[in-house]
Amino acid sequence: MSRRARVALLFTAVASAGAPLAAQQTVTVRLAGGGPVGARLATALSTSHHLIRPDSQPALLPRDSAYDATVIVLGRNAIIEARVHGDVFVVGGDAFIHPGANVDGRVVAIGGGVYESMLAIVRQGVESHRDFTFDVIRIPGGFALDYRAVRESPSQVVSLPGAYGVRIPTYDRSNGLSLAFSPLVSLDTGRYELEPAITYRSDIGAVDPSLRGTLALGRATRALVFVGRGTFTNDSWIWSDLVNSASSLGLGLDTRNYYRSDRVEATVHRLWLGTTTEFEPFVGARAERDRPVGPDSAAAGGPWSLFGHGSYERIRRPNPPATRGTLQSALLGAHWSWEAQRVRTMIDLTNEAATFSIGERRFVQSTIDGQVRFPTFGAQLFWLSLHAVHTFGDTAPPQRWSYLGGAGTISTLELLQMGGDRLFFVESNYFIPIERFDFRILGSPSVTLRHIMGSAGVGKLPSLEQNIALRLGLSFARAEIVVDPVRRDVNFGFGLSFTR
Repeated sequence: MSRRARVALLFTAVASAGAPLAAQQTVTVRLAGGGPVGARLATALSTSHHLIRPDSQPALLPRDSAYDATVIVLGRNAIIEARVHGDVFVVGGDAFIHPGANVDGRVVAIGGGVYESMLAIVRQGVESHRDFTFDVIRIPGGFALDYRAVRESPSQVVSLPGAYGVRIPTYDRSNGLSLAFSPLVSLDTGRYELEPAITYRSDIGAVDPSLRGTLALGRATRALVFVGRGTFTNDSWIWSDLVNSASSLGLGLDTRNYYRSDRVEATVHRLWLGTTTEFEPFVGARAERDRPVGPDSAAAGGPWSLFGHGSYERIRRPNPPATRGTLQSALLGAHWSWEAQRVRTMIDLTNEAATFSIGERRFVQSTIDGQVRFPTFGAQLFWLSLHAVHTFGDTAPPQRWSYLGGAGTISTLELLQMGGDRLFFVESNYFIPIERFDFRILGSPSVTLRHIMGSAGVGKLPSLEQNIALRLGLSFARAEIVVDPVRRDVNFGFGLSFTR
């Protein structure tokens, strides 16, 4: 569909509890734009949904209320506290998710941002689309939605995002508390954005300077630049920063290994949009000087944790030592996503062709992340996630190794027990909500059938490890039994989860 294509979709709007309609209204998506988001919005509008009309006040989806279909909010911000059996689209505003919200689908902000809460459940994730919106135009009998690209001129050259420039902190067993002060500098009406940062890391006593830049080279072309010193990991795919920080602080479980580096990196990206697809290839270069970081096997202290403090299997678990040296790399990769008829597929690929100063090693390392998700019967869902690393040529240095085992991956193994420059991990989940019971705020209990397999090694992959699991969940609480069918190991777990 061309960027100027017109979509003639008429529907009868169903009055929402927060904004009842006096009479039937029609909404016409007159200009859908060239990307997949407009087509998805048009599909949502053509099916059963609740509509909240434009207003100067935020729309409240109140606590202790439930919506039996997708909610579409037009021309205003939305505060989400309710139970929603479907998606939430906010067109021309921001979406604020409050503790206790429970959304079966996605929360999508078009022309705004989604602000999450760890004490809320959004089963299929969130999306923020700030670079375009749909103008909501009153027409006889309803509204028309017209696509418009957005490039807002910043109100000031220097601003302080976060809490007066202090960004969301992180916590781990190597850095302790990482606290960054980073203003935002906008030049040429926002075409160029620079984020200089000073990051204090409590456990190693370091103050790390860095600079990130986003440079718009055209409507669909951008350059990303990073220069700075920091603590890096190859294991951030396991858990998000927020979840890993909470686990490190509370349980002493850090699902990452780390190394220190001075790094310079630049990449150029080009985006192509279709009605069902997004494709964004990139090319770039990187240079870095690496060194190890603690804790090591002789560590006598380290960051504090509520549980596991002092444990060499938890918060004091040693990092595999990185090899000191310089890496120079060429980068080539792409992001691709496709969505149609509620089937979603995503692939991220990065290829790094590198030379290492120690031993004159040369290697090419390919990293791929993928996911496919689709509904089956009723509200049941199936999704499969993949993470794989393969190294061609010489063996990569330890700072390019990735790891498996324990929480977040293969739970019958010790935490990050397997590692190397080759890795394969695949996880499939079949999610079954028990809709006969739908508790206010908590939502429906669920059963998830899971199959997990993976392996990691140096130069080659050992035999695949497998787990079969049955998970019972209600809101954040879950109980799980995990079985290794080969070794016949059995693990039982119970607790709170904010991850997949």
